[in-house]
Amino acid sequence: MEQLQKSVDELLRILQSQELKEPDKKSERKQLIDNATNEIFDFREMARSSLGQTWDTLTSEEQDQFVGLFTRLIEQRYKGKLDAYDNQKIIYKKELINGKKALINTAVIDKDLEILIDYRLKENQGKWLVYDLKIENVSLISNYRRDFDSIIRKEQFAGLVEKMSKQLEKSDTAN
Repeated sequence: MEQLQKSVDELLRILQSQELKEPDKKSERKQLIDNATNEIFDFREMARSSLGQTWDTLTSEEQDQFVGLFTRLIEQRYKGKLDAYDNQKIIYKKELINGKKALINTAVIDKDLEILIDYRLKENQGKWLVYDLKIENVSLISNYRRDFDSIIRKEQFAGLVEKMSKQLEKSDTAN
């Protein structure tokens, strides 16, 4: 819990910095946010889990390509949520550790609203990294796996990569 809290606190410090919100600091802010999220999340494990059994059928090059796309997708989808951060309070409720896995229950308090977020972590080389989030009891990875499985059944893995690439390009040009 201590490691997660330290990393989240650093991310919040970046988000709250008025200096980093200046237009000429946009790329520096983005880089600092990316660095902070890479300290918290195991994007490779998240990508692997989101593909389920399909992961094992891919070449290492395809796996690397997918990890890159998946990481960009997560960063892009949640960047807006991070930008909307407005001094909400985070409460760390409970920590459960079972071997090399852990579950940390938190709540984000926003005015009168409490949003429950559970972080699922794995220990990797002495460091705890998030491999799934449950927001209001809905797993991020399970949602992606369901969506990705549906696309792969219809359009194979190449169709999923194409859809993700197009979506990311469209979003990149919008920003």
